[in-house]
Amino acid sequence: MIALRSDEDFTRQLLAASRARRVLDCGGATVDAGELRAACLALGEADPFGLVVARALITGPLDLRAGEVPVALHFPSCVFTDPVDVSGAVLHELGITGSVLPGLLAAGTRITRDLDLSGTRITGDVPAPANVWLTEAHIGGSLIARDTRILPSAGRALQADRIRVGGNVRLLDGFRATGEVRFLAMHLDGALDVIGAEFAPADGRALDLSEADIGGSVYLLQSPGTGRRCRVRGRIEMGHATIRGELFVRDADLTAPPAGDGVHFYNVASTVDRILLMAPRLTVHGTLRIEGDTVARGGILLPGARLDGGVKLAGAVWNPHDTALDLTQATLGGGIDASEVSFEGTVRLDNASVGGPVFLRDTTLLRPAGRRCLSAVNLTTTGDVHLRGLAAIGGRLDFRGASITGVFDAEDAYLTNPGDKTISLHMAHVTGNVRMCGRFRSVGQVGLHRAVIGGRLRADGATLTSHDGNAAVFEAISAEIRGGVDLGWHVTAGTVDFTGTTTSYLADRPDRDWPAGSFAGGFVYDRFESVNRHSDPITDPGTRIAWLARMGQYEPRAWEQLAVVLRAAGDNDGADDVLVAKRRRARRLRPAPMRVLDLLQDVTVRYGFRPQRAVYLLMTLIATVTVALSLPDVQAQMRATDQNALVFTTSGAQPLPGEHDPPGDCGNGRVRCLSPFFYAVDTVVPLIDLHQRSTWYPVTERGGLLLEILLNLCTVLGWVTSTVFALSFTRLGRAG
Repeated sequence: MIALRSDEDFTRQLLAASRARRVLDCGGATVDAGELRAACLALGEADPFGLVVARALITGPLDLRAGEVPVALHFPSCVFTDPVDVSGAVLHELGITGSVLPGLLAAGTRITRDLDLSGTRITGDVPAPANVWLTEAHIGGSLIARDTRILPSAGRALQADRIRVGGNVRLLDGFRATGEVRFLAMHLDGALDVIGAEFAPADGRALDLSEADIGGSVYLLQSPGTGRRCRVRGRIEMGHATIRGELFVRDADLTAPPAGDGVHFYNVASTVDRILLMAPRLTVHGTLRIEGDTVARGGILLPGARLDGGVKLAGAVWNPHDTALDLTQATLGGGIDASEVSFEGTVRLDNASVGGPVFLRDTTLLRPAGRRCLSAVNLTTTGDVHLRGLAAIGGRLDFRGASITGVFDAEDAYLTNPGDKTISLHMAHVTGNVRMCGRFRSVGQVGLHRAVIGGRLRADGATLTSHDGNAAVFEAISAEIRGGVDLGWHVTAGTVDFTGTTTSYLADRPDRDWPAGSFAGGFVYDRFESVNRHSDPITDPGTRIAWLARMGQYEPRAWEQLAVVLRAAGDNDGADDVLVAKRRRARRLRPAPMRVLDLLQDVTVRYGFRPQRAVYLLMTLIATVTVALSLPDVQAQMRATDQNALVFTTSGAQPLPGEHDPPGDCGNGRVRCLSPFFYAVDTVVPLIDLHQRSTWYPVTERGGLLLEILLNLCTVLGWVTSTVFALSFTRLGRAG
């Protein structure tokens, strides 16, 4: 180091120090900016070591515009009274470190190697929109700002639109900006390191990387040396940017500006009030990682982004009653891993395409917007969806129309959204199992309307409840569950609805899994299975009839389906019992006259399923009439008449006037003798004519009229019973 001597020419001393490869230490002396400019431009005798001026008070504007300095310029620990202007200059290297600088104007500057502003405090008013003006500059090396403070009184801190940097941009260890840092449309060959830096803009605009092309990664990290966290208190813009490495955030404190702040006229319009990261159509060839105990307070919006390596999140993202994370229409080459993350606000995956699994294990979703904790409408994923242990409070998980190539696993999840859905798989297509089992709990409604599930629906151990005891806690209307349905859940309040659903088997506890008022109309299943797989399935017809009797309304398809399943299992009697119970249930809904006919069919032949009952009734009627006609008092009222109008009783012909010797019994063959049994058969069975009823008739006096009425009633009953018997055989013939 060479000390400055006031009695010698400054230019000569600076050149001598350069040739000696030493630093010119001014010791706080005043240096005229004009003399310094002359020395920088008169470098015929300078060494490639460059010019190094330390601890100088440089007064006046240092103007190197359009100049060319082929050696490095370094100003450590200097104080500049006016901005440095190197606009349009061609420099080998420029370093202003540990200094005080009002501003740096370097628009269009070409710097072969590095621009180093480490340790410099840049504050003051400059005739440019930013204190550091690097628009369209070309830096062949790196832009380094370690422990740099850019504190503008108004406007931006650093503006570097369309800058080209061949190395890295490093904002490190105590870098602080109280205005916007803007790298709009930057072309960066290396990485952007934001490590231990702080952004605290007054207008809410922290960092703008819109349309930037970054060849390496973008890091927002805690400093490993000082332990200083990266802090951003403002909005970050990355719209249409391309990052060829990773976007990596670890142990950072990120806070969005208040609602309405940080918005510029050229920003993409959004309905989100507090935006932390606005990155529509962002492209990241690596992975988007947020790790450690990072806390992001505000919305992270990545609509239409392309993230080839997927998303890995940790920490917390808080934007209550608004959007916390937006990946709408995004394309992810890898999966999404947001396990154990605390979200306040809505997570949006609508129309996203995920080339891997979605992990939300033990994740917490609170205080959503519009009662949607997770909106994944028309999501397409080629892996599983893991929601095990997830807690969603106050909103639904909406997978309407989603296509999931794998398992939908919500085991042990806790979901509460009273009066609305907790999970919606409406019209979703899941190739694997849907698991809502274990300690799964839903306070609200689980909806699987028109869903197609290639595997099983497992709900064993789940607890479903509703604040409205009459509301459905589970609806699977017109769903297709190819692998089978395993219930064994606990419905503490509410009903379940499987209307129109088809599946291969049903494993349930009919007395516990189907609360009163549930619906199973059109529910098609091939067989019953056991819930625990260690016992026989419940196929008892009485239990199953009681199961359907508790349903909310009479639905004939449910009874017919049960009968089909029992018949397929070889229990024909049980199937018949079910169909009889179905007719009895339907009888309650018919008009009174029809109910009488129904009751007659029930009593006689059990609606055709017990045709032998008609035979028993006919035999009873025949026996009754036979016994009655065998009584002497009844026989005394029976009469017969021959062709000569001779009247006969059962004991013989009545004598004519003056006749003392009437014919004997039956007139000695002139009329058929009365046979109580055959008379009963002739009376009761209408298809048989034994000429008993046509021969013998009751008298009209005394009790004969009543006997006539009773015999006619037996004839009518015989006709009805015989007709029902014949129809029963016709039905059984069709069934066979």
